[in-house]
Amino acid sequence: MPALFGQAVKHTYRFYKTLEVAQPECGPALTPVTALGSCPASATDGTFVSDVLPCGVQRTVYQNNLNWGLMYPNTEGAITDNYTIQMYIKPTDWGVTWARIIDFSNGGSDQGIYFKDKNGSKDRCIDFYPYGIAGACPFFNTNTYYLLTFTRNGQTGIMDVYVDNMLFASYNDKDGRYVGKPGTPIYIFRDDQSVSCESGRANFGYLSFSNQFLAKSDVEQSFNEICFTANINPNADFAIIPYAVCEKDQNVEIKYTGTIPVPGNGYSFEWDFDGAKIISGSGMGPFLINWETTGPKKVALKITNLKCNNEIINIKEASVSDLSLTTDLVPGSCDKTSEGTLTISGKGGQLPYQYSIDSVNYQADAVFKLMPADYKVYLKDVNGCVVNKPIKVEFSSNINVQTIADTTICAGDPVVLTTNSNAQTFAWEAQPGLDNPNAKDPVARPSITTQYVVNASLGVCNARDTVTIRVAPPVEVKVTPDATIDYNVPYQLIASSPQVTNLNDGKFLWSPPDGLSDPASPSPTATLQSDQTYTIEITSGMGCAGKGTVNLRVRRREHLNVPTAFSPNGDGKNEVLIPVVNEISSLSYFKIYNRWGQLVFFTKELNKGWDGTFKGEAVVSGAYVWAIEGVSSEGRVMKREGTVLLIK
Repeated sequence: MPALFGQAVKHTYRFYKTLEVAQPECGPALTPVTALGSCPASATDGTFVSDVLPCGVQRTVYQNNLNWGLMYPNTEGAITDNYTIQMYIKPTDWGVTWARIIDFSNGGSDQGIYFKDKNGSKDRCIDFYPYGIAGACPFFNTNTYYLLTFTRNGQTGIMDVYVDNMLFASYNDKDGRYVGKPGTPIYIFRDDQSVSCESGRANFGYLSFSNQFLAKSDVEQSFNEICFTANINPNADFAIIPYAVCEKDQNVEIKYTGTIPVPGNGYSFEWDFDGAKIISGSGMGPFLINWETTGPKKVALKITNLKCNNEIINIKEASVSDLSLTTDLVPGSCDKTSEGTLTISGKGGQLPYQYSIDSVNYQADAVFKLMPADYKVYLKDVNGCVVNKPIKVEFSSNINVQTIADTTICAGDPVVLTTNSNAQTFAWEAQPGLDNPNAKDPVARPSITTQYVVNASLGVCNARDTVTIRVAPPVEVKVTPDATIDYNVPYQLIASSPQVTNLNDGKFLWSPPDGLSDPASPSPTATLQSDQTYTIEITSGMGCAGKGTVNLRVRRREHLNVPTAFSPNGDGKNEVLIPVVNEISSLSYFKIYNRWGQLVFFTKELNKGWDGTFKGEAVVSGAYVWAIEGVSSEGRVMKREGTVLLIK
């Protein structure tokens, strides 16, 4: 639902090993998404890594992988024409040339806010594509945390961009190109499909979305408080699980939830459990304890920095109750239409008691009139402590009914609802997909997840049982389109399914395996010398499968070219720049020049390449110009020129 006029909406994310919205706010979780287009992305979206923020706090931050970003669903309409997006990030990899920062178009447009180089600079600028660079340029590096604030005034159409507490640039967005719509996602560090591979990588320590415009004084306050804002959890925080202990000798977990990383080097942890017996745990914990007596209990944690002896103390209180229940049952009879009488009695805890047979609806009356069935009765005291006990109400003409356990099927598959019962008649309440709603063991073929309820009758007694048949969606397969590829040149295949968002939960199998780098990978490369049709079968974690095919046609023709990049960094991968040739009998020359026009490499040998050195010394990273001339096997002279990016 879009935000009401004037109502403040703010969603904050601190990335403490989660992409969920920070408590106590209510809001959507961030979702990792791959870049659109054909740029290959790693199998995982990113990792949670340890980093030290400028204020000296060491904490967990989120680091996205290249060609992965984060999706904010904007379901409440926080980002429309009047908004603020703040991110506390440290860029760690600029990608190739462009790196998308924010996309308001749901991946439908290439226009957006980017990091961009200038004339091949190592550092980056901010670019409001397609309108150009704004602010100081180049400015941003890969070693610094920046508080970036993008705040747009919906009345004037002006977007102000702040870096830390400095007004970096103001952009007149009178055409509304950088506005959001309720329900349309906002993407962070995720590229569209118009131009592939325009993605970067960063460490995320803080991210917020708000429907409020910030003045300069507000931004300055945000910057002054960013260390606290990004690290709101206190160091000495811990959890008592459960908080209300309902029985003495019940095991209780004391779990440290502060920001000091395990194993807590440089700190001492002193715990006081108010006389509890320690079952397990030491140092930072977690601890498993129990108290042998009832009443209020205090748990205290003191953390001392061993370097400066500064300390912090946190005290929380738990309550130990000794609550129990007993029942008395007077049976009824199905034949005589009388109900059974169940009386619940409580002991311990704190009065007054409340009673229930469904854990939802409680009453002060301890007496229940019940038909024959299996029940679980509940007793709750004033502190909210609850105990329960199973009870079977049996009549002289006892009735029982039990259908199959909840199960999951693939879309289109049948399942028999086998039911054990001594009843005489049956009626199923949810009938979609049932072949006979009055049968004891009907066959269900639901198209969507359905809960079936069977009502069994014996005389005047009725009993019910419920089963949920979850229907796994059909596995949709998206695969690389049919293509014509070069002879003996690796070609990237990519297969995916909306039903397999976590690759670890799915299974991929390409067939036949001929020419593939890894038939079990979702994105193998195919190196072919003849035409080939591949079939990809994707199996979801629920065991459902779908198939897709791709036809590859191999072109054999004269070909002379040079790769666009190589990395002579000693890792054994892509170390030498070698021309890619097909049907070429000889080379007239293969030359490489640096940016000053100096010749750094020359050869006439077909299989000889440049190893990234000049006069025995490794050259610097950057772009180099190449020129090549060769003679095809049919005597045709071919010439090519271009640039190659040397990456270390």
